[in-house]
Amino acid sequence: MSAATREISADEILDALDLSRAQPGAGFLEALFARFNAKVPFENASKIVRDRDEPDPSQKPRGPETFWSDHLALGTGGTCFARVAAFHWLLEALGFGSRRVLGRVGRDGDHSALMVGTPAGECIVDVGFPLPALLPARAGIVGTPAGDVEVVETARGFGVRYREGVPEGPRELEIFREPVPDERFAAAWRETFRPGSRFLLEVCLRRDLGHRVLSWAAGEIRVDDRHSRLRVPMPSPAAIAEFFEVDASVVSRAFAIAGPPRGSGETASLSAYLETAAAPAAALAAIASPAGYRRLLDGVAEVVPGETLADRFRVTLRPPGGAGGAQAIEDEVAIDAGAGRMAVVRRGVSGGSFESAYRAIARSGRTYLVREAALAGRGEELLRNDSLRGRLAGTLALDLLAWARMLGGSGL
Repeated sequence: MSAATREISADEILDALDLSRAQPGAGFLEALFARFNAKVPFENASKIVRDRDEPDPSQKPRGPETFWSDHLALGTGGTCFARVAAFHWLLEALGFGSRRVLGRVGRDGDHSALMVGTPAGECIVDVGFPLPALLPARAGIVGTPAGDVEVVETARGFGVRYREGVPEGPRELEIFREPVPDERFAAAWRETFRPGSRFLLEVCLRRDLGHRVLSWAAGEIRVDDRHSRLRVPMPSPAAIAEFFEVDASVVSRAFAIAGPPRGSGETASLSAYLETAAAPAAALAAIASPAGYRRLLDGVAEVVPGETLADRFRVTLRPPGGAGGAQAIEDEVAIDAGAGRMAVVRRGVSGGSFESAYRAIARSGRTYLVREAALAGRGEELLRNDSLRGRLAGTLALDLLAWARMLGGSGL
């Protein structure tokens, strides 16, 4: 897969990142970090192909020259250690003082990051996770496009935790303070090629685009921002390669090795999230009855109860106060208390239907209210239209605010 490795200059890389050379400083470092995460994908397709093509375990890791040659020719990036090694090489070439360190996401030494000196002090530059912003190497809370990130000091270095954002996937990690010797870094990197390593089992890709994150995992493309997630099943390797701007032959070959992209069989969906102090079961119980549902929609519609069973009910919705002469619609509500979910099928006089749901979930000891809507036939449209996706997410968020008010707080 790899393009022919050749000598690469820092200026070639800057040109690919759409940046001009500047004096090493905090502003230039921030620009390099943001542009690297946006243009150089976190992806394991190139890792899967490299693992298959290179029989010598010591040669499986792609050094910075190979990494950058492949990126310039094929649009590829890499996973944690490859990205850290490549960005470290670039920073050194541009005059920054940078050192590699190890860390922990699932186990000690499974992660790597950089510590970089600036006039304001050393900062954590984590292109391996990647984190959404540069973080001062001290305790505190940093605002980022993905929400607030908290840094705490630990005996070994720094714990990093997301305080906001979509509460799915890894939400915290530890970065060790001590510099890592070259051989230890290389050994930890080689360990990521062990048989059964998670980044060799299934293709994943990610680009951090500032106010949103585009990713592929588990048979779907996702767009995450501060408060919402769009999920679009898309099993075509060619479409995946297009969205992540990676050569299609690399993506196709990685799927051929790891297994074809799995389609979830579901329609696209959009979910909005809001934290609350209530327990999940209590949060769902507040709306999972005709009376609770009527309170949820208070001021939006007049709710007329219909058939009621133990795990479902029907209501008719009319304009509040009988205004407007609009036709009534019917909501059929099904409650799955065990899953913390309440599904709603809304039917209008035209015979069409709209499926949505309310969920209350626990993540890392916190409760989140979730409002999700099925988007039949609209998934790819929303992948390409951030403005429309944002407006739809805002509509779902209004329902969450009404729910949160019922629970005694907005959660904001």
